[in-house]
Amino acid sequence: MDIRFKQAILHVVDRELGDPVISQVGLDLTSVSVREYLTKKIEKLASEKAKTGTLVPTSTMATIIKTSEEDFTVMSQKMVAKWYEVYQTSEDAPSADVLIALFDQDEQLNVAFLKLNYHQSYTHLVNTNDQGQLANELIVHKSILAGKTQKADEGFRVNVADLSYELDEKRYTFSGDREFYLSTKVIESEPLPSLEESVKLVTKTAKKVGKSFDVPDREIIANVKEAIQENIEEHSSLDTQQIAQKVFKDNPSAQSDFKDSVVEKGYVDQVPMSNEVKQIATKKYGKQKLKLSNGIELIVPLEVYQDPNLIEFINNPDGTISVTIKNVEDVISRL
Repeated sequence: MDIRFKQAILHVVDRELGDPVISQVGLDLTSVSVREYLTKKIEKLASEKAKTGTLVPTSTMATIIKTSEEDFTVMSQKMVAKWYEVYQTSEDAPSADVLIALFDQDEQLNVAFLKLNYHQSYTHLVNTNDQGQLANELIVHKSILAGKTQKADEGFRVNVADLSYELDEKRYTFSGDREFYLSTKVIESEPLPSLEESVKLVTKTAKKVGKSFDVPDREIIANVKEAIQENIEEHSSLDTQQIAQKVFKDNPSAQSDFKDSVVEKGYVDQVPMSNEVKQIATKKYGKQKLKLSNGIELIVPLEVYQDPNLIEFINNPDGTISVTIKNVEDVISRL
């Protein structure tokens, strides 16, 4: 991911202090550590949990973001004001810092909004006692931000030109109900389900349909993973028609039941995903994880799992299953 920062700013939202502490000066982007921190946080917005969509051009947030190049500092203040107007009404939403960045990614101008919740941690304080002696104390710091390798607690990235976005949001309590608020009340745009949500729905539905046709769960899950991996590699999206054909192969009735069921549950075929999400998904769904009843656990690449010359599942007369691993040249034992 090629990111070139133009401007970035940090605003403090300590709910114990009241209104946000709004910065009037941007972050020092000549600092390598600052750029690395921002880059890692933005990169981690792209994940299988990210929801995607497009802002309504006439919405408040879209109007604010369109002014990002005119006066970035004022734009960032308006973004925080719009967000905090909703956030402050939550009963349990925590204190946080908000990072807002303007950057070019793959020659496209983007704005990122990143919320970093506070964490408690211990640190030292060098003090002097009444006798003038140095006293190193252990204290609790309540406003520690997550390290650069951890993703932001919430956030979104918006392409300024076409207003497309990636969104990672959490539920908080509003008037007694836990709900997502970033999409519904802040950016006011209904996103598509995340890849993770879609895969869960597809897998659950396939297993349910499989039971009706006496197809073992392990076979269903392996076929679902293979179908997902092929869809992502070939089309960078998910297609229920292709998944149905892959999972239930020569069973038109099962394919039809599967497609009808996912439609009833509100499934929407995924729009093309970013290269970053594609890489993550390919790695995750390219392996089959098995846990046998005797305690043995196996992680098997899909191409191996589907090759009977390398691994075979045998149904025994007594109802048990034997797993045979074949043609292994070497076994490496690791701690």
